[in-house]
Amino acid sequence: MHGTRMQNLNDYYFFAQVVKYQGFTKASETLGITKSKLSRRITDLESRLGVRLIQRNTRKFTVTETGQQFYEYCQKILEDVNAAECFIHSSLTDEPSGLIKISCPVALIQMPVGEMIADFMQKFSEVQVHLIATNRRVNLIEEGIDLAIRVRNTPLENSELIVRELDAWEHVLVAVPELFKHYPKPEKLEDLALLPSIGFQGPKQTWMFQQCGADDVFQEVEFHPRLKTDNFSAMKSALLKGVGIASLPKVFVREELKTGQVIELVPEWHLPKGMIHVAYTSRLGMLPSVRLLLDHLIEQFKMLDLKDSHHD
Repeated sequence: MHGTRMQNLNDYYFFAQVVKYQGFTKASETLGITKSKLSRRITDLESRLGVRLIQRNTRKFTVTETGQQFYEYCQKILEDVNAAECFIHSSLTDEPSGLIKISCPVALIQMPVGEMIADFMQKFSEVQVHLIATNRRVNLIEEGIDLAIRVRNTPLENSELIVRELDAWEHVLVAVPELFKHYPKPEKLEDLALLPSIGFQGPKQTWMFQQCGADDVFQEVEFHPRLKTDNFSAMKSALLKGVGIASLPKVFVREELKTGQVIELVPEWHLPKGMIHVAYTSRLGMLPSVRLLLDHLIEQFKMLDLKDSHHD
């Protein structure tokens, strides 16, 4: 039984191509075999599996529901075959190769992950990367993602994933000094409400502050933003033009804080800190390229912190 199954990986490949190109004509051209031969291979596959994968009686090309699910399995199998070959290739040549899928929150791609990945790809020319910018929680196993970068304020719940900490994720409340030509500089938290502000979309906007050195002293400040947006780059542009004060991730204004282009407000209070993590399913069977990228990210985040501490 298993023997006959295994000889037919080619048929899986043929079937996947037919679905990918939505028809026999285009697929047979791409594969370089005749349409009749391709059709016969699919018919053989269907009779062996005892199920219809493609509806042939319509003028329009349609895949059955089972066919669609089978197609997704075929794609996974073919990706694994590709990964296996890349693994051999990179172990023979020491040249990491293959496709790495990585997901990352939008803000972190803009600063600094996008650049870290570009640096990595510049070094290793055989590597391909799919970088998915998303703030939703991805399912690594179902979506075939090798590395997921996440930001969290809460401790991790147990899961089968391995998690490495990359860096603290902190927000700072900042403004450009020019703003205080027109407004009084805030001495205490209550003064913040007098200043124009930039915030997120949402009905009620608040900043939750924690007193430095006193972990249990919290104070909430409500504010009414002049500009509401869910994009950090737009917030930063408005901040630099003096539109208002804003709470931004520190990575976004690192350079400007150093040069004094922006200043931190009420520094004796801080906004709660979170942690940037990278999650992956297991180091076992991890492609050399993925392991290298993981190490590269860990290393690069350390460098960011070093730059900061030299300056402080």
